[in-house]
Amino acid sequence: MRKKGLLLTTLLTILLSSVLFWGKAEATQGETDVQTKEAESIDFSASMTKKMTRSGAQEITIDGDKWHQIVKEAYRKKFPDYTGEIRITDINSGEEITFEESFGELDNPLTRARVSAPVTGNPNSSIGKVKLYYFLSDGRVEHGSATAFKIANDRFATAGHVFYDKEHGYGWAGSGSILLGCTRSKTGGINTTALYGITQQVTNMDWIQTPLQDAWRSDFGHLKVKLYAGKAPANLSILKNPPSRGYGMLYGYNGKVNDVTFSKSSGNLVTSTHNKWFGWLYESSGIQSAPGMSGGPVMNASNQVIGIHSNSGNGVSRSVKMSSTVVNALFK
Repeated sequence: MRKKGLLLTTLLTILLSSVLFWGKAEATQGETDVQTKEAESIDFSASMTKKMTRSGAQEITIDGDKWHQIVKEAYRKKFPDYTGEIRITDINSGEEITFEESFGELDNPLTRARVSAPVTGNPNSSIGKVKLYYFLSDGRVEHGSATAFKIANDRFATAGHVFYDKEHGYGWAGSGSILLGCTRSKTGGINTTALYGITQQVTNMDWIQTPLQDAWRSDFGHLKVKLYAGKAPANLSILKNPPSRGYGMLYGYNGKVNDVTFSKSSGNLVTSTHNKWFGWLYESSGIQSAPGMSGGPVMNASNQVIGIHSNSGNGVSRSVKMSSTVVNALFK
């Protein structure tokens, strides 16, 4: 009887532990509390020239030197007592980077897992290049480059780490912009079909409060925006609660010199079995991303968004699935 009683007690303990664990998981998954941060507005109009193309569309050309000068002037306003040199550096490498370099090159034979994609058409024209700036008190402006996609007239969805940095401990970005339809101008600079200023940054509390290795499960958020120039593209369609496995296509703007400017990679998706990610992430060994593609949409064959690209490592890319919890938070 003692052995049977001990066995029963053990089974009850295991069962209770499982209930508590999954109860906690469900509570976390149902958590839609979000945190918002107003972005510092920067007027980049002095860096732009506008003209009409033969098709009647407006083309905007950005002068990279003028753009960076405006960023440095914004830094002076934020830190008026700083009198030293201001350097705009890449957030990952720490090296100084020009405006044009952050858009990469048009071709690179080494990027065989990704293919160069046009910046027009559906869904490409609704996917933007995010440029974010973190103003540090020592004269550095850390520049982060990523991808976002339009889901409503006033917002773009992206990865949480794009604008709330946990890896370097910077937290919220200071200011930023989203550019669409980006190509290199034959006369120098970057052409864009639309320029948005970021007015507010919104992410979820699980991303902010959870240690990074576990927080990837909630690496999503959105940027509220204001259209400053150009024509607004269409909003992308979202498939809420997509299947646990299937085929997906990742789109994004690369942010590394000598990579393709805008590219696409496709492959099979499966739900991650990592015990701290609760099945909220897709994983794929077929989809290969590059720096700058974080926040890009993962689409199904019907051009519906089923995931937001988060990170990659050891040959595996990971994307946050568009569950009801994620979608509801994106529209808060």
